[in-house]
Amino acid sequence: MSESVELDVRRERAAKNQSLFREVNERIGELSGSSTLPTFVCECTDETCDQRLPLTREEYERIRSDSNSFFVVQGHEIAEIEQVVEVAEGYVVVAKLGRGGTVAAGLDPRKRPRS
Repeated sequence: MSESVELDVRRERAAKNQSLFREVNERIGELSGSSTLPTFVCECTDETCDQRLPLTREEYERIRSDSNSFFVVQGHEIAEIEQVVEVAEGYVVVAKLGRGGTVAAGLDPRKRPRS
C-alpha cells in the first residue's frame, strides 16, 4: 500500500473515531439541559482518552456549526490527519484533512436525517 493511501486510510479511521465522540457529546449536550458549563469528552483519536473539557454552550455550538470541527485537549492533535484551526484555553479545535474531512461531514449527526 502506498504512503498516500495509508495516510488516507488513517485519516478516515480517525474521522470515524472522532465522530463517535462527537455523537457522545451531542447526547451530553441534550442531557445537560440548561447547564451553563457542561463537561464534554475530548474528541481526539485516542479511543481510551477519557479527559473532559468544560465548554460554554456558545463555544460548543460554534464548534459544532462546522461538520469538520472537533475539539481536543491541547496536545492530543495529530498533524498528519488534522489541522489546528483554533487555540483556546485548555483545548484546540481541529479540522480533518483530506478524505477525513469528507468522512467527518458525512457522519455529522446534525446533518443526517433523523429517523
